[in-house]
Amino acid sequence: MPDINSTHLSTNLRRSLVNTTNYKLASADRRKIASAARKAMIAADSQYYAWAPDQQERFRATMCEDARERVQCVLLESLMGIKCARDKVNRVWGDIPVSKLNVLNWTKLLTEGIGEDYIFLNECMAEDKSLLDFTTLYDYDYNDYLFQEQALAEDFPEYQAQDYFAYKHPSWVRLLISGQFCYATFLSLAGYLSDEIDSAGSEHIKQLIPHNYVDGKDNGKPEKGGFLLDIKIDAGGLEGQLDELKSRWHPYIQQRFIELSTDNRSLPAALYTQDQNWDNDPHRFFIFHNEATLKKIRWRSFLSDCTPLMIDFSAVADRQVEELEKAKTWLAENHQDIMDNFDPDVIKLRKKRKVVLSAGVLNEMAKFNSGDEPIE
Repeated sequence: MPDINSTHLSTNLRRSLVNTTNYKLASADRRKIASAARKAMIAADSQYYAWAPDQQERFRATMCEDARERVQCVLLESLMGIKCARDKVNRVWGDIPVSKLNVLNWTKLLTEGIGEDYIFLNECMAEDKSLLDFTTLYDYDYNDYLFQEQALAEDFPEYQAQDYFAYKHPSWVRLLISGQFCYATFLSLAGYLSDEIDSAGSEHIKQLIPHNYVDGKDNGKPEKGGFLLDIKIDAGGLEGQLDELKSRWHPYIQQRFIELSTDNRSLPAALYTQDQNWDNDPHRFFIFHNEATLKKIRWRSFLSDCTPLMIDFSAVADRQVEELEKAKTWLAENHQDIMDNFDPDVIKLRKKRKVVLSAGVLNEMAKFNSGDEPIE
């Protein structure tokens, strides 16, 4: 891995990483957004602007469902010209096309976010918990790890406990960067590299054994509550070999995540940022070295704490290339071994599963494909 001392950025370069260039929502009317948020908070509680900042923040983070619905009603009317009753607001909000939802989410962030950056964690929490209950990113991530481990142990008696590693599961976040709305994904360096390895490896598998997906004989067949989803793989007669290669590939990815996470524990606290070119959404990856990094970053002062820890993303480029080449070599060797020694006539015993989709799923998929899907 890179020498952190040699790759620390100058103050100006660190600031440029915090600022968003070519901002995708630059045409949004920020004054209208601020005005709508102010009206919404008054609707939520008429005394809101008479409170101290800490009390306002606590109210935003722990808002009850009744107050949240009042907020959403005001935002829909102020920004979309849509009037609706509170008992219908969640359905109406869910029908808003993505082209308009970004501005709504920006405004809603001002009514729910905490800290200097109005940060909002778009993850489920226990009923009695809010983001204010976790001081640092580590506090939340370790608590989530404990919850996931307990749930897995309860649901699967054969489950073997795993060690904690930073951001084994990425988090979806919203925040303001230089006063502008941004979606963000929080993940570890090991998680980022594992995802890149998995993506590149899946493409390489397609080259080693070309294949595509075709409708099975029961696809679309009516079933109680919906219809059957029956999609099969056509690999030109090499379906067994393809299945075997994939069955070896997934454990490889899991093992590399553990090995990378273990190696990265010795790295100094640092992080990278990477802007994602996804449709019209301003989206940024925050990639953290390890748990030591998470312990240095507080939710309420997120960007302020991140800035001195930022290093140039190019520092991981060599490591990424090395990992991708290693994965390709592993796949080539296993592909050759399968073609030489694997017997596709030996059928692995697997529990059959029937996938039933509701009729409404088709509408949601159509919206997704058209770019107008509702996104919470």
